[in-house]
Amino acid sequence: MARREQIQNSLFPFMSVLVCTIGSLVVLLAVMSLTAVSTTGAAEEAFEDSRVRRAADRVLLERDRAVMDEAEALWNEVDRALEARGLEAGLTVADLSRTLARERARGDAAQVVAELAAELAALARDREFVEASIAVLENRRETLPILIDPTGLSRNWKPFFIECDAGGATAYRASDDFRYFVPLEELSTSGDFGRYLRRVKAVPGALLVLLVRPDGIRTLSKAESIVRSAGIRVARLPLPGSGKLDWSLLRRAEGGA
Repeated sequence: MARREQIQNSLFPFMSVLVCTIGSLVVLLAVMSLTAVSTTGAAEEAFEDSRVRRAADRVLLERDRAVMDEAEALWNEVDRALEARGLEAGLTVADLSRTLARERARGDAAQVVAELAAELAALARDREFVEASIAVLENRRETLPILIDPTGLSRNWKPFFIECDAGGATAYRASDDFRYFVPLEELSTSGDFGRYLRRVKAVPGALLVLLVRPDGIRTLSKAESIVRSAGIRVARLPLPGSGKLDWSLLRRAEGGA
């Protein structure tokens, strides 16, 4: 009985705890090893990604440097162009825009002036041609025969003609080549001119037509005053030049009448 009641010690709880502890440590070491391996891979990937990004940044940096060099070369060309035009170099973009606008306006104004000058030269040439043509026509008109046209003259009037020039008055008879000249100083109601006027006045429906040469204004004034004082109806007909008088139409009209 005394032997059965003796207490026996068991090592099972201690061994269990030891095994569990060792197992836990093994698991912890395994987890740590796996974590270390995973961390190293991520670090390598991050390093590789960083190296690629640095290479890309280096390429971009080189490209930006090339662009800056090209821009600097272009600005140097712009400065040289500005200096060649007598302008200040180193202008900003805003100043350069304003300068270009002013230069463009000057260029447009210069083009307009050049076009106006060309048109003025063409007008001057046209004017010279027109003036030369007028001069030729004037010379021809001075020498061409002057046709006395009875168109518009009433059949109730019997026309007589006196030519007035600087020297005096010349009386004409249209039916033939009769003509009689009276100097300006001798024009009066007496003498040959007075007798001529009295014969004209005696004709019923007489109309005395004063043919006025360009230089016969003084003669016209004096002759017209004398004719009106004689009570004869008078009319004026300016002559365009010094050409010979042509009575063919008047003689034809009188012959037909």
